[in-house]
Amino acid sequence: MLKNILILLLISNSVFAQNAVPLNQDDPAPFTGVLVTSGKLVELDKAARKSIVLKDLSLTQEELIKYHKASAKDYRERLSDAKFDSFISNTGYLILGVLLASFAFKVSGKVGDI
Repeated sequence: MLKNILILLLISNSVFAQNAVPLNQDDPAPFTGVLVTSGKLVELDKAARKSIVLKDLSLTQEELIKYHKASAKDYRERLSDAKFDSFISNTGYLILGVLLASFAFKVSGKVGDI
């Protein structure tokens, strides 16, 4: 694992147009900068991986929030439609009951006249 990190670091240095030179302890560096120890490389790798995981979790959380917002909106619309349908059916039953009651009174009045 450490070899892979070092190889990646050496390759990335060549991308930045710097010469990659292996150094031993107490050798002078051919360029200015800070030398990184293997322990620091492992620490930097862990930090980079944590950053990637946090970005992935953030994206996943945003997707879940969007999904739940859309789902809640859909459920609100369904509930509103159900309430409206229930109101219409209850009103229809009330009118039907009033008509049937008035019809029953008229029929009973006519039957009583016979």
